Amino acid sequence: MPIFDYRCTACDRTFELLVRNGTTVACPACGATKVEKLLSVPARPASGRGGTPDFSSLGPPKGGCCGGACGGHSH
Repeated sequence: MPIFDYRCTACDRTFELLVRNGTTVACPACGATKVEKLLSVPARPASGRGGTPDFSSLGPPKGGCCGGACGGHSH
């Protein structure tokens, strides 16, 4: 069962929730059920035994958010 990240539109808090079939998602802080599912980026598997996940290469691609190809803004 996956864990999803959510943002409450009522109080602007973010939280994680283990979601099963039929689960009603509600904010644990205020109880509101109007929430947005956030995009979650999975961690890379740890290299070797007992290693920690490698987050060093996460983020926008080289050249900016669009690789410099959009022409909409300067990087």
